[in-house]
Amino acid sequence: MRKETTNLVIQILKDYPLIDKKIAARKYEIEHPFYQRDDNVGGGKAQNRPWTYYDHLIITIDQDRELRWLKAEKEIIRQIYEQSGEATQKIIKECFFNTHHRTIRNLVANNAIWCSQTKAYQLRDTFIKKVARGLNIDTL
Repeated sequence: MRKETTNLVIQILKDYPLIDKKIAARKYEIEHPFYQRDDNVGGGKAQNRPWTYYDHLIITIDQDRELRWLKAEKEIIRQIYEQSGEATQKIIKECFFNTHHRTIRNLVANNAIWCSQTKAYQLRDTFIKKVARGLNIDTL
């Protein structure tokens, strides 16, 4: 796998704890769009225009690419994380999901995981490859 793809997956994993906030923020953007005020003095307004705000809102939320991508990203990472072993989960949680990231070398030195440093790096790389395959970005 290319280094750029690996770095992209690592960034996605580091952003994973914030994904619920990103989803909520995107929904808020869709629900509260910015309308520029029309200061057209002397211009007429359409009086018999149908008001379909909620119809458009539902369609927009269901069809929004960014929102669908965030939800799919969250679900794929969650599934792969739950299917991983205990050591892999500990490595991913400590190295990517926590705000104070620890290194694999630190985890092995403090006996937080019961495997060698080489094996720990292999577990991490396997997890990253699975996530890349799940997100269909492994061909980048």
